[in-house]
Amino acid sequence: MTIGFFTCNASPLLNGLAVSIQQFSRHLRHLGHRVFIFAPRYPDCPEGEPDTYRFPSLRVPTHHRYALPIPAVAVRLHRLIPRLGLQVIHVHHPFLIGPYAYRLARRLGIPCVFTYHTLYEHYAHYVPVISPLAARFAEARSYAFANQADLVIAPTSGVQERLRSHGVTTRMDVIPTGIEPPDPPEESKARIRCRLGVPEDETVLLYVGRLAREKNLDVLLRAVHAAVRVAPNLTLLIVGEGDEERSLQRLAAHLDIADRVRLVGPVPHQAVGCWYRAADLFVFPSVSETQGLVVLEAMAHGLPVLAVRSVGTSDFIIDGVNGTLADDAEDDFIRRLLTLLRDEVSLTRYAEQGRARAMQMTAEASTRRLLEAYERLLNPIPSTLYPGFQWII
Repeated sequence: MTIGFFTCNASPLLNGLAVSIQQFSRHLRHLGHRVFIFAPRYPDCPEGEPDTYRFPSLRVPTHHRYALPIPAVAVRLHRLIPRLGLQVIHVHHPFLIGPYAYRLARRLGIPCVFTYHTLYEHYAHYVPVISPLAARFAEARSYAFANQADLVIAPTSGVQERLRSHGVTTRMDVIPTGIEPPDPPEESKARIRCRLGVPEDETVLLYVGRLAREKNLDVLLRAVHAAVRVAPNLTLLIVGEGDEERSLQRLAAHLDIADRVRLVGPVPHQAVGCWYRAADLFVFPSVSETQGLVVLEAMAHGLPVLAVRSVGTSDFIIDGVNGTLADDAEDDFIRRLLTLLRDEVSLTRYAEQGRARAMQMTAEASTRRLLEAYERLLNPIPSTLYPGFQWII
């Protein structure tokens, strides 16, 4: 099968959507299928990427390192794409690249699949001045685009329910972005900490992800401020980069916890594993995720998780069984953090049960489910063979 991924986020960006593109394309190729990736051009793009084509793009002035693809001016790609033999077009963004890819699919007479990766109303602050209006427009447009597709992929059942409640009637499959099972550790936790410069006797909290307003990292810093009163040896490691870095540094200084917070900076996705293994608890206050891939990765590394209840976490964390879900990103998050720091038994249980749950959600298994969804689109079961048969969505 020959598949085209059309996206506004891709490597070398470090975010969940870019990782999803990488993992699905890698596993589809491993299974013998050809995947072409169509993405924006970034200043630091590597040259000669196999089966990857870059659209001319403009840098986003309000968003760190992001770029907006401009498909309309890519004349060479307009001529090339119809000759690639695409059988499925899979869109990963409903704006800019999305309408272009949808029109292309209709012109080529092939199915258009759309993955709903983002809760767009949480990102309106990237549009200055008119944020409330932008939020409503982005949300409505994303639902309208989903209704145009032949198939919608929802990363979690919570996202599926949200789409249905907002009038999306397109056939839908729930397929998460799976994780790569981590290799057995070659170093002890103590040696990893020594190598990373993390004190061995510290209680280490870890956050991995973009440093962005929608991630609620100010809440995380206030939680650490409250927690150091009962756990004075507490350290928070923040792995990632983003526009909020300086704001977080200022807030840490204002809360007098600058010596308790370490901004690690960006780490290549394949190298994050050692940071998971160096920590004692993964903390994730964001409610803007459709899945939260880093939460699954932390669980796979045997790290207990404290997150906020949302459509992106409730599918794979059962509160009190394999992790902890706070009911809000403020008081309850802080309360549960303070409780967990005193509860070694629960931390151990969450680590064991969380890892078992995460290992059921591998990238290979998710890719096979995606491939089955493609095949159902290309080879539908004739209703005449099964009278009364209906798809159950």
